[in-house]
Amino acid sequence: MAQPFTTIKKLSELKKNGYGTVTAIAHSDKKVKHRLNAMGLHKGCEVKRKNSSFPILIDADGVEIAVGKEFAEHILIETTQKVIFLMGNPNVGKSTVFSRLTGVKTDASNYPGTTVSLLNGETVINKHFYTVYDMPGIYSLQEESRTDEESCMLIKNTPYDVAVYVLDAQHLERNLYFALDIIALGKPTVLLLNKFDVAKKKGIDVDTEKLSEFLGVPVIASNGLNGTGFKELSNEIDKLATGKTPYHPAQIPSDQDEKWKLIGKISAQAQKITHRHPSVIEKLEEAASSSWFGLPLAFLVMIVSFFIIRFVGESCIDLLTPLYENYYLPLMQHIFSFTEGTFIYTILFGSASEAAGGLGILSEGVKIAFVDVLPYVVSFYAVLDFLSMLGYLPRLAILLDSLLHRIGLHGYSAIPIMLGFGCKVPAIMAVRSLETKRQKIIALVLILMMVPCISQTAMMFSVVAPYGIGYLLGVFAIMLITGLLAGLALNKILPGDTSDIFMEVPGWQLPKFVPFIKQLGRRAKDFIVEAIPLIIAGMFIITLADMTGLLNFIDNAMQGLVSYVLGLPKESSSVILLGFLRKDISIALLTPFALTGKQMLVACVFMAMYMPCTASFFVLLREGGLKDGLKIMIITLSVSVLIGGLLNFIL
Repeated sequence: MAQPFTTIKKLSELKKNGYGTVTAIAHSDKKVKHRLNAMGLHKGCEVKRKNSSFPILIDADGVEIAVGKEFAEHILIETTQKVIFLMGNPNVGKSTVFSRLTGVKTDASNYPGTTVSLLNGETVINKHFYTVYDMPGIYSLQEESRTDEESCMLIKNTPYDVAVYVLDAQHLERNLYFALDIIALGKPTVLLLNKFDVAKKKGIDVDTEKLSEFLGVPVIASNGLNGTGFKELSNEIDKLATGKTPYHPAQIPSDQDEKWKLIGKISAQAQKITHRHPSVIEKLEEAASSSWFGLPLAFLVMIVSFFIIRFVGESCIDLLTPLYENYYLPLMQHIFSFTEGTFIYTILFGSASEAAGGLGILSEGVKIAFVDVLPYVVSFYAVLDFLSMLGYLPRLAILLDSLLHRIGLHGYSAIPIMLGFGCKVPAIMAVRSLETKRQKIIALVLILMMVPCISQTAMMFSVVAPYGIGYLLGVFAIMLITGLLAGLALNKILPGDTSDIFMEVPGWQLPKFVPFIKQLGRRAKDFIVEAIPLIIAGMFIITLADMTGLLNFIDNAMQGLVSYVLGLPKESSSVILLGFLRKDISIALLTPFALTGKQMLVACVFMAMYMPCTASFFVLLREGGLKDGLKIMIITLSVSVLIGGLLNFIL
């Protein structure tokens, strides 16, 4: 059994329904200490917190006491923390189980002493504290990828009190292979047979008692949606963790063939399958993976998703912009008014130069990050997570695998590319999930050249549509063709092979609200923590470049390129340079130049592809590395100049 973690914390830090033992009352006033002792709150007494607000309501050895926040800061509590590892294959419902065990408040952090980031939360069972770690979904303890290998080593070598292994009752035979690996470790294990009710509706009936007899471990049938079985699960966890129940697991064969023989024997005797005709939903699932129905459905899903993201994102921006302009910015300017006319004020609020567009850390830096980008990031992730939890994205990956394979990617690479239609920042961050450096480079080039973000797309509709539908479709068609050709070229040039797609295709199910909200909250937190500091840093660097005259120098140098190669008015060079800072605004600022349809097409194509926006640029350097990031920038800039020039001379 694992050695439990013993921690000392303040009474104010004790969570609702949490238990602990008073170790000291560190208040300097002896009268206060005497009063607390007289009321029954003394060293060695056991307390339970009964609420989550202040003053704290506690039960001290049967006496109910209200303690103010200041007093609670001076009362030290010792708590004993046991460890639960939540394990299972992908798509078995671990997220729902985790939410049921830990409640709403969770955290994602590296497991102590490792580089493995795990979702973790706390729960209290029979006065005992438990930290629950949600392990990544894997298929066995012999995984090959680096992330899965680290998880396997953590499971094998790290002491824990109880393993809760989640199985999908619909796929008992497949889930048992990894379960046998876990049981073979000899550590206390509970099997949670999730989606038990769904399996029954499909004619699959699993005898939990027989399954428990075969494996020598507790087996509990559950339904994560309504909480069935979780009271029994909590009791079994506590019994095993505290040694109240003897643990005698079955002997698990080490030979792989023998394991499968045992799995076959267990399935034959502990599982009964009754034939039934597929439901309408099951037929729809199968059709969604076929080209005749799946491709039109995918097109419809993407169109609906686009309009949902645009509506939610723009609604949030319309709500936040007045707050920024009328309250936040005037307040910041008032607070820092004593620096007006100085270097510090320029850094904080920007200059009024044409090239820099008045960018500053506390002005446009905050506006870009929180007002213009974050609403689209959250709305796009909301749609993406809904489709992912629904089980639709793997089917979309299957449909796109053949096409993407030709340009050096596999079907699941479509997800980072799709993210780019919302905002390039999360799209670039999502590329880290791809397996090889080769795939990452190709995906990044496609995101930067082929995929306009949603605010940029909306602005293109606004300024190009008046010239006719042909010009509007032409902009997107040229970007699509250019991106695909670039992908084909990189697939030939870059060394290495394209890995085949290999993933589970889960059944469709409606996303659970609490796990969905938790996932969305983690997405927003990751963006705020990882991307926003880079955006703010970018604003600082650009403001310095403007103050030193570097931006004006680049602006003047670009006039020849803009005029002779792209065929645009040389005065528009400052607007095109602004595209590096704000893509959507720069496209809108093309309108006063009274461009022809041809010029507007050339300008939009060039500005969409030649450089990412500031936020995307700095995230790209972080994710791709300085060397590869600059290589990608050179590729996109060169191709953009070439395509823009060809369009100017051909059309």
